Amino acid sequence: MGGPRLAAKLNAYARYWATAPLPAGMRAGTIEAVQGGRKPLWERRYPVFPRLLFVLTGTGQTGFANRATDLETAARTPYVARMLRTVAAGVAKPEDLEADGPGADNWWPLSDLDDGPPWWELTGTKP
Repeated sequence: MGGPRLAAKLNAYARYWATAPLPAGMRAGTIEAVQGGRKPLWERRYPVFPRLLFVLTGTGQTGFANRATDLETAARTPYVARMLRTVAAGVAKPEDLEADGPGADNWWPLSDLDDGPPWWELTGTKP
């Protein structure tokens, strides 16, 4: 999957994260609606929003860097950046995951690829 398609997928996750329809019977513009009658749609299915972990396959080091940079660029858009303040998201190469396992220091956060991986935040395992 190419960089633009991955960026579109990240945007779709951000839309899902932000979607909060009004409850049945509540009209828009009423005091109840303005005071927070909306509950995010994802909370109906998940207790917390799942981490977004992208495994970038079929690329060499240059292809991985290009796709990861495309995802990082998409992550900087205001809509996606707002989601990433509360939702962990990262990228990894399958070769690294096979060699070291998913709990190793292989995940790079989309919020800042130069920062390096705080992998335990992305995988939910602490050292």
